[in-house]
Amino acid sequence: MEEYNVCSSPLTIFPGRRPKVLLLGNGINRVYGGASWTGLLEKINRTAFTTDQVKSMPFPMQAVLLSKDHVDISLQDLQRELTQCELHPWLAEQLQRLLALPFDCVLTPNFTYEIECAVISGFLEHPQRYLRHTQAVPRAENRFMLHTYYDLPLEKGSLPLFHIHGEARTPDTVILGHYYYGNLLFCCDEYLTHRAPNHRYPLWPGQDGMPALSWLDYFILGDVYSLGFGFDTSEMDLWWLLCRKKRERAPHGDLWFFEPERKSMETKRALLEAYHAKCISLGVKEPGEEEYKHFYEMAVKDIGRRLEKTT
Repeated sequence: MEEYNVCSSPLTIFPGRRPKVLLLGNGINRVYGGASWTGLLEKINRTAFTTDQVKSMPFPMQAVLLSKDHVDISLQDLQRELTQCELHPWLAEQLQRLLALPFDCVLTPNFTYEIECAVISGFLEHPQRYLRHTQAVPRAENRFMLHTYYDLPLEKGSLPLFHIHGEARTPDTVILGHYYYGNLLFCCDEYLTHRAPNHRYPLWPGQDGMPALSWLDYFILGDVYSLGFGFDTSEMDLWWLLCRKKRERAPHGDLWFFEPERKSMETKRALLEAYHAKCISLGVKEPGEEEYKHFYEMAVKDIGRRLEKTT
């Protein structure tokens, strides 16, 4: 692992140019049978409760209850399964189209490796070859992955991919359970307090650029395109960061939330808009299972058009 775990070329954010950031969740994987939250809970369940009985709880607490507060051990037991990757051709095509767009960074809360496998043949045979860390840390992190990423080699150049909630290959990094969410949020606050005191990033006219030391830099300063991520209200780290992004005094980007319009999501959309997020439904309302494929295809094209206008 040490052979490949070296600091890559510095990641840089330039003044006057918002980074273009893809926040890609598990929704697009679900179109063709990707792992679901319910399926994961069923596999870690060590109780007599069913997933239906606990669904009223916030997601992190569901995992804690059903695993009897042994989320880490449960994930270690599932490590082999979660580090397998067989992509449906449609999913591989959509991921390749997304990654070909002029993004500066990809963030994913997913633990699994569909994104890497879509662009790197045999990625899971030697994942360490692509592992990098920013100049903020001396080596790849084994807990909260604020500074550790995979360097995806693409035709347009390399693209950093951060697993913001950890990855299945190293279960100790996975954020699953309110204790771990709380600790991650503490790390985010501590980093930003030192990086940007008084909500002011050090981006001033005349600078050649600012090194990106964490995925938090991209999230706060960039135009973030969120696709396949439901922004459940239990994701307290990202809700906090969205509020922090809104309060940033240095020039910063927007968050574009792509999700079909559903009656059950009215309050969540209103909350996102209160934090200045822009909700894009592409005219899709109350979709059935078959309609999601079309929605994601339209979303990939729409994101491409928006990026063309701002690049």
